[in-house]
Amino acid sequence: MKRAVLTFVVALCTMTATVASAQEESTKLRWGGLTTNRFWDNWEVAAAFGNSFLGVSNNDPGKFKDRNSWNANISFTKWVAPTLGMRMQLDGGQFQNYSMDPMTYGDGLFHSPYVFVHGDILVNLSNWIGGYRDNRIYYAIPYAGFGVTTMNFTGSTGSKNTEFAVSAGMLHKFRVSRQWDIELDTRAWMFREGSLAPEIRGTGKFAVAFSASIGVAYRFNKRYWTPALTEVDVAGYVAAIAELSEDLAVTDAELVEVAAVATKLNDDNKSLKAQLAECKKAEQQNPVVATCSMSEGVVFFNIGEAKLTDYALATLNGYIDSLKGTTSEITITGYADKETGNAAINKRLSEERAEAVKLYLVEHGIAPERIATKWVGDTQEAFTTPVTPIVNRCAIIE
Repeated sequence: MKRAVLTFVVALCTMTATVASAQEESTKLRWGGLTTNRFWDNWEVAAAFGNSFLGVSNNDPGKFKDRNSWNANISFTKWVAPTLGMRMQLDGGQFQNYSMDPMTYGDGLFHSPYVFVHGDILVNLSNWIGGYRDNRIYYAIPYAGFGVTTMNFTGSTGSKNTEFAVSAGMLHKFRVSRQWDIELDTRAWMFREGSLAPEIRGTGKFAVAFSASIGVAYRFNKRYWTPALTEVDVAGYVAAIAELSEDLAVTDAELVEVAAVATKLNDDNKSLKAQLAECKKAEQQNPVVATCSMSEGVVFFNIGEAKLTDYALATLNGYIDSLKGTTSEITITGYADKETGNAAINKRLSEERAEAVKLYLVEHGIAPERIATKWVGDTQEAFTTPVTPIVNRCAIIE
């Protein structure tokens, strides 16, 4: 008896330490969209009383009803996930059988007390198959386990052997309230038949015991599982990701188009430098007759702004060098894209862009009397290809 109780205590401590270690490392593990609970949550303590029956290799004599006796148990269960639990159970009772050898032991009933200490792994099929639902009434929970069984420890008959045993069964839970369940536990366990008292021992290698008990279970601390994400959250995240993916695709396309425009501007800048060199050469040969025709330049702006960007300044600095070698008149036309803003805002914005370019040219040595400005808002497009709003947020120098 002492050995069986000691085994139960050691096994319970081992299970507690294992679960505590696993859950203290991370209390936010995910299972099926649920957040796992802390160590002291989702515990159950249960007590039950019922019937036990012993089957040995020989055909037991006597009536079936005479060979049934009582059974009682107490158990502690920790659920680590809605589908998985671990249980320690202390099970006791007695077997009641007729002797296999009535000539030696007589034809009366023999009572053999037992204690069975075992640990089980429980799988909640209802939550596994049907998904976790806090208001479910019935749970089907198969389990399997391992332990030790001690028989005849009272010394009334036979030996006092302690044997290892394996068990399996089905736990039926009926939810009464958030705290209480009614449990029907049906179980079979197998052990070496030689551990039975000689009065009821058969000639086989293993014996199988059966029990059915009904009782109550109490759940304490947190008794439910918290969804990590609601369906609304998931739908919102999916929609946001899809929207971001579309925006990225549009941005990538715009970057490709802007790169093409930048390449064209770079080519224009090279052409302007070549024209400037030709103009200077012509002026040196015939200062009175020589004239120069300058190509246009384009300055781009950010959406809704008339501030010169670093990219715009680089474009203007390259263009100013070519203007300083000429005396031709300059026209700056401001534009705005029609895809954003309204007509009044875009008109004002195109004016500010043209004036910003003019001011920069004047500040860098271009005579203001050479410069004329105009603005068209979004009534005209500076470029029709590529088809993107960014290319019409600009000012053109001619």
